[in-house]
Amino acid sequence: MNEHLTGYNKARLEARPDRFYLACAILALLIALLMSAALAGTTAFRKEWQFASQARV
Repeated sequence: MNEHLTGYNKARLEARPDRFYLACAILALLIALLMSAALAGTTAFRKEWQFASQARV
C-alpha cells in the first residue's frame, strides 16, 4: 500500500510541470490575443479619428 501511495505521489509530481507549462502556454496565447485585439482596436479608432478630422476640415 505504501508503495502505491509513493507511486501515486511520484506520478502526481511528474504530471505537475506539464500542467504548469500548459497553463503558461495558454496564458501567453491569451495575452497575445488580448494585445492583438487592443492593437486592432486602437488602429480602428485612429482611422475613425482621422476620418472625423478630415471631414471637419
